[in-house]
Amino acid sequence: MLRKGKITSINNDGSGIITDENEQEIPFTLGDSFFYNIKDADVKFDIKLTDLGLVAVDVQLATEEE
Repeated sequence: MLRKGKITSINNDGSGIITDENEQEIPFTLGDSFFYNIKDADVKFDIKLTDLGLVAVDVQLATEEE
């Protein structure tokens, strides 16, 4: 099930933080093909548990209909 949240910070290297609907901050890294001027964008994503903790994966922009 995809989670919903908002990109609250993004760095020049494509890494950043998504704050989900539960106010949990989850780090992510975007691929080179993704555009980087998306701070405050609504997104949906899956999470993965790694050695460093929870990480957002499969980050997608949320559409208005969702």
